[in-house]
Amino acid sequence: AAGNVGAQIAAGEQALVVIRFDRPTVAFQQPLYNAVAAALERKPTATFDVVAVASATGNAANLALNVTRARNNAEDVLRALTDMGLPADRVRLSSTSTADVTTNEVRIYAR
Repeated sequence: AAGNVGAQIAAGEQALVVIRFDRPTVAFQQPLYNAVAAALERKPTATFDVVAVASATGNAANLALNVTRARNNAEDVLRALTDMGLPADRVRLSSTSTADVTTNEVRIYAR
């Protein structure tokens, strides 16, 4: 279920993984796999929130473009997680935007 997760993510909560999409090709699969595997080792029933974080800097057109790109990046991360064998029902996809980041990123939180 996509939506804004501002209320769901506690302020200052530490992401399990932060993937910054600051170049055309970002090799995130191995670090993502390692972090998720470690989280599942600690808590086998863990679920994960994949949050697309768009940079809210610039004008409305820039924001719209960033939101679209961030969502696409998050969908790539979601696909990588399911390719790793994580059931889709254990992953929630959502998005938000903030002026606190200068480049789009995807944050993964373990629950």
